[in-house]
Amino acid sequence: MVACLPFLTSCKDDNGSNPTIWIPASFELNEPEFAANNVYDLPSATTLNLTTSQPNYGGWPAAVTYAVQISLDGKDDSWNELKTTYTSTKIGISTAELNAAVLDMYRKAHEDADPEGVMPLYFRLRAFLADTGAHYAEVFSNAIQVNVLSYDKPSEVTMPTAVYVCGNSIAEAWSTWKPVAPVYGKEGRFYTMIYNNADGFKWGYKENDWFGYDKITEFDNQVPDLEITAASDGNIVFSKAGWYVLEFICKIVGNDVQVKLVVAPGAAGVIGNSIGNWDGILMDVPAGKTEWTFSDFTASGELRAYIVVPGEDWWRTEFTLYSGTTVYYRDFDIPSDWASGAAEKADPPKPDPENYSQQVGPGKTLKVNFDNNTGSIE
Repeated sequence: MVACLPFLTSCKDDNGSNPTIWIPASFELNEPEFAANNVYDLPSATTLNLTTSQPNYGGWPAAVTYAVQISLDGKDDSWNELKTTYTSTKIGISTAELNAAVLDMYRKAHEDADPEGVMPLYFRLRAFLADTGAHYAEVFSNAIQVNVLSYDKPSEVTMPTAVYVCGNSIAEAWSTWKPVAPVYGKEGRFYTMIYNNADGFKWGYKENDWFGYDKITEFDNQVPDLEITAASDGNIVFSKAGWYVLEFICKIVGNDVQVKLVVAPGAAGVIGNSIGNWDGILMDVPAGKTEWTFSDFTASGELRAYIVVPGEDWWRTEFTLYSGTTVYYRDFDIPSDWASGAAEKADPPKPDPENYSQQVGPGKTLKVNFDNNTGSIE
C-alpha cells in the first residue's frame, strides 16, 4: 500500500521526511461529558460536539479525515455514514443533518413510523489519510452511546387545497386546467376522471404550475398492462388510450409535500333508491372521448352517482348535475338529499338548493361528459 503513494515510502528507520505507516487496530472517540444523563434535542440544537484522539499511524503528524457513522443499535451491520467529513479532532456535527439521517433510518426500520421519546444513538468515527482516497489507511474508533430526541419540527409547509390537471387529451389540449375534486371529508386527497389518448399530461396545485412525473413521489398503478413513464419534457405518459381515475394523495413529510398518484381504470356508478339498492351499478364506459351513459333506473328518485376511486367510500366521491347540466362534486354533508344538504349543511348555505337535486326514474337516461364536467338527464 505504501508504495502507491509518491510522497510516502517505507524504510527501516523512521525520520521526518521518510515516515513508516502502520495502521492501528482502533483509536479513541471520547464520550461527551454527562452523556449518560443528558438528552440531545436534535431539531432544537445546532451542533453536537465530539472529540477524538488522532489514530497513531506511526508516531508522525499525519493529515487525517474523519467520517461520522451512526447506528440505532450499535450492531456491526447497522452503521450509516453522514455525508459531511472533518479534518479536526474536534468535530461539530450539524444536528439538522444528523436528525434527518436518524429519521430516515428509523422510518426504514419501523415501516415509516416516527420515533417517540428519548432513544439511544450510537456513534463511531471512520478515519483515513487525507488526499489519498476515501479508504486508504482506514481505521474505526470505538463506539459511544448518547441519548437523543429525533422528530420533525412543525413545518411552515401547508397541505395543498387544490389540484389541477392539463394535457393533450384533457378538454382543450394544453389549454384547459381541469380542477381535481377534493375527496369529501379527507384532507389532502383529490380525484378526477380523465380520458388519455396514450399521451401525456401535467398537473399542479394551481393553474400553470406545469408539474410533471418527477413531482410525484410514488405511483400506484392499478391498471393491468399500463406503463407510466416520463417524457423528455417531464410529462406523465400513459402507454395506452382509455378512461382513467386519478387520485392525488398528499402528505407533509418534513418540509416537503409528498404526493402519491393512484391510477385506476375509469369507472363511475349510480346508487340509491332510483336503482333499488345501495350497492351501486356501474355506468357504461364509452370507447372514446365521449359521454358516459346510464339507463338502468327502476324507480323514481333522486340521482345519487359517484366516481369509483379505489379505497374510498362512494359518498366521498359523489356528484350531481347542478341545474341538470353541470357536474358538481360533493363538498357538504347530505343528511337525506342534495337539496336539504345544500340548504342546511353547506357552509355557507347554497342559494337555490333545489338546483343540486335531480330526479330520475324509469325511461330516463343519465349522460355525463367527464372531460368537461357537463351532463344531462333525458
